Amino acid sequence: MVRVTRSRNFLVKLKPPIKGDLKDLKVALDDLTVIGVISDIIGPVHEPYALVKVLLPLDEARGVVGRRVYLVERGDERLVKHPPKGIKTSDQVER
Repeated sequence: MVRVTRSRNFLVKLKPPIKGDLKDLKVALDDLTVIGVISDIIGPVHEPYALVKVLLPLDEARGVVGRRVYLVERGDERLVKHPPKGIKTSDQVER
């Protein structure tokens, strides 16, 4: 995880080669807590980055920067923990 952008996304460096469409895949921490969903892939092919929509409150999201994150493949989504309902996500917090 590189940083939280001004548009309230995580910027995540990916390890190439990228196979298949990663858009809408969930991103989780090593404890299988979902922290976001990939919204776009940017950068050159040999050094791609993912823009990940943050599903955590913004103050918690900043605490995740620098940690290793993992993609949750389609079909494995039932194995992960989702953020508690009722918590405002970063895109719901007033600017």
